[in-house]
Amino acid sequence: MLAIGGAESSGAMIPDTMKLVADDVEGVVVPNGHWVAEQAPEELLAALTAFLAPTGPEFPHERRPAGD
Repeated sequence: MLAIGGAESSGAMIPDTMKLVADDVEGVVVPNGHWVAEQAPEELLAALTAFLAPTGPEFPHERRPAGD
């Protein structure tokens, strides 16, 4: 799970909260944003791209359980 918070709003509270309900949480705190999508679209896109990028030729991503 990718959990993104803006430093000028919830910050690390977003990833910390998600860790209470998920085993594999990647947290990103965008330094210059309250409304992340509007104020820091480049940082948001970078975080999403890194999170969703394939890691190999058959997409053997660690976040995917075997058999999916």
